[in-house]
Parts: sequence; C-alpha cells; structure tokens
Amino acid sequence: MGESASARTERELAALRGEIDRDLAYLRARLSEDVDPRRIARRQPLAVFGTLGSLAAVVGVALASRIRGARQARGEKELDQIVQRLGGRLDRLKGGTRKRFREALRKEIGEVETGPRTKQMFWEAATAALTSAATLVAQRFASRLARDDELPEGRR
Repeated sequence: MGESASARTERELAALRGEIDRDLAYLRARLSEDVDPRRIARRQPLAVFGTLGSLAAVVGVALASRIRGARQARGEKELDQIVQRLGGRLDRLKGGTRKRFREALRKEIGEVETGPRTKQMFWEAATAALTSAATLVAQRFASRLARDDELPEGRR
C-alpha cells in the first residue's frame, strides 16, 4: 500500500522547514559577518576612513558654529552697557521700540564681528566640498557592502 497523502505532506513540510532553518542559520551567520566592524574595515578601509573623517568634520563644524554663536550672543545688560558708553538713553524708549533697537544693535555688532564675507564664503565652500566627498564615499561604501562578492563554495 503506500503512505497516505497526509503523511507525505507532513514529510514534505518537515523537509521544507529543515531547509528554511538551514537558510535562516546561513543568513544570520552572513549578517553577523557583514556587520562586523573589523571585517568591514579590512574589506573597505578607504570607505571606513572616509566615513570617520566625515563624522569628524561634521562634529568640528557643529562645534565651531556653536562656539561662534555663543560668542555672538549678547545679553541685555551688555547691550545696555554699550548704549551707556555711547551716551544713549535706552531707558527713555518704550517696550517695542527698545526691543527693535536692541535687535538692530545685535545685528550690526554681529556683522562687524563676523569678519570678511570672503572668509565665511571659503568655509561654506569647504564644508560643502567635504559633505559632497563624504556622500560619495558613503554611496560607494554602501554599494560595495550590498554586493555579494564573497559567497561560500556551497552557495555559488
């Protein structure tokens, strides 16, 4: 007689489950190998250094802008002292007018302290160039990382 359809289906399902489990184990092993930073650094050293350099540049630019912003920020007392030294009577101005005057004074002082526009333009251009270079390196890194160039012998 032969085996029943139900028994054959169960046997086929068990075989498929075994194949799925083997494939999942292979994918997990491959994933753990592919995300290992040491392996990535060994396979793509230029991309790793480019990424680290980009991160350092971003952090440096962020710190520099934050320091520059802190230097430019002027408190109300400091503005009042500047006006007093120049002989002004800021206390005679009404609320809205006083606020607008302080904002205009901050803006003028900020423009004087920022230095030449050429220097600012150079830094903005350098930052843009670094960002574009970092983007190119990251794209190449991602395309090489996603490529299947190291398949095991049994899976080719």
